[in-house]
Amino acid sequence: MTRSNLLTAAVLALVSRPAFSQARVVSAPSEPSLLNLTTGWARASTLGDLLALRSRSDYLELRVWRGFGASETQAIVLRRIDGHWSAILGRVIRCEIQIPKSVGDTASMTTMRHYVAEARRQCGTSVADVSAGSRIITADTLVVQQLEVPESEIEAVWKDALGAGVLQLPGRVKRSGTVDDGITYVIELRRGDEYRAAEIEELERPEVEADTQVKQIYAAVRRLLPR
Repeated sequence: MTRSNLLTAAVLALVSRPAFSQARVVSAPSEPSLLNLTTGWARASTLGDLLALRSRSDYLELRVWRGFGASETQAIVLRRIDGHWSAILGRVIRCEIQIPKSVGDTASMTTMRHYVAEARRQCGTSVADVSAGSRIITADTLVVQQLEVPESEIEAVWKDALGAGVLQLPGRVKRSGTVDDGITYVIELRRGDEYRAAEIEELERPEVEADTQVKQIYAAVRRLLPR
């Protein structure tokens, strides 16, 4: 999916967002933002909406999303509840089905929701041959799995993310020119009632300090993935 298509989807997600009581936003990217997509995926999964989460003052959660281009989008999550650490991997899976265009053009919202639900049941199976006069119904789904990692290792990764500057990331980096479609990071952090978020593109040659920081943060959290 191209960056322009992703931003269009993000705008639609923002418009359809329900109102929740929210934490205090310390920093966040300007709109339109891919954060609206990640929030939608998380809300529809067991992860939940990090901004709207009601939590205790000692609650801590870091979500590092990477992808949004041709490669698969993943989220690596560090969570501390009541002093105990856990780690989670989320993978965005493309789900799609094919229906006659004439049916899609006249279908009610209820019927379209049924088709979207059917697409989610077909996750991981792409439509190979698109027939003439057909329409593709798509629905991205976040598949979540617990990572079996010692708590001490998760805590060490959090400290490395802190050292890399996760608390200093700007909501967005102002670029000198247009950034091509490619890999982007969306980083969310919840500490008690404080919420931070950043959306930063991955560049081969860093332009600002934040470009280096996001790579270092991702390098730290990816150590939790199975080898």
